[in-house]
Amino acid sequence: MQLKTLAKAMLVTLSIVAVSACTHTKKNMDSTTSINDANGGGSSQVAGVGDNANYGNENASDSAKAHNKNTYYFDFDRSEVHESDLPYIYAQANYLMAHPNAKIILEGHTDPRGSREYNVGLGERRANAIASILRSKGVNPNQIRILSYGAERPAANGRTEQDFQLDRRSVAVHIQG
Repeated sequence: MQLKTLAKAMLVTLSIVAVSACTHTKKNMDSTTSINDANGGGSSQVAGVGDNANYGNENASDSAKAHNKNTYYFDFDRSEVHESDLPYIYAQANYLMAHPNAKIILEGHTDPRGSREYNVGLGERRANAIASILRSKGVNPNQIRILSYGAERPAANGRTEQDFQLDRRSVAVHIQG
């Protein structure tokens, strides 16, 4: 029972850290710079998704959902998107359709178990699962980039199951086109 409470507390803490990290934005980035940033040439930062961003036809709470939820977690060795993440992904789709110059990089990540090649493939499948949902909602495929890090960029430094749960994710990084 304490393990579940600890896991929930960790997720809440990480969410707060992620939201606070997104408060600094870069405006008018070109896609080359942003992709280089996502590849380690600098820090990945959210652009064009500020606190006052308009995500299309949804209400303000949906806009806040999309802004505050850019990380989607997966089960062990799986690439199926959780049903609970769909409203956030739909809000991302609405934003991208309302802003045709905006682009998104979907970064796929895994926990360290498995070979490097397997993990890079699994990270790519996870990012593609989200991209598929975005495209099915009408997002232009040219607005979506896929990048798999496999286990190269862990979210947690430990080797516990809770740490591994945080590593199994896909992160949506908004960039300006």
